[in-house]
Amino acid sequence: MEINLSMGLFNMFKPGDLVPTSGVYATWHSTPHALIEHTICLEGQRFPGCRLCPLGVMYRLEKPGVPIFSTTNLPEQGFSAC
Repeated sequence: MEINLSMGLFNMFKPGDLVPTSGVYATWHSTPHALIEHTICLEGQRFPGCRLCPLGVMYRLEKPGVPIFSTTNLPEQGFSAC
């Protein structure tokens, strides 16, 4: 997996934008109903909106995601986390 860090620390995203890199994103709401949150977003999905914020939500990548294992390395009989 290649992590795209060239987007810069201050690149902001809005609801509906495609998530460029999986990871933890800081989330700012346009109304004071929520403090800064941290949201896990997956690459290729779209950033979600907030029905309580008329001006929307903004996202910024805080921590890029790192895969913990690859399904190609799993044994043929499957994998159990228990």
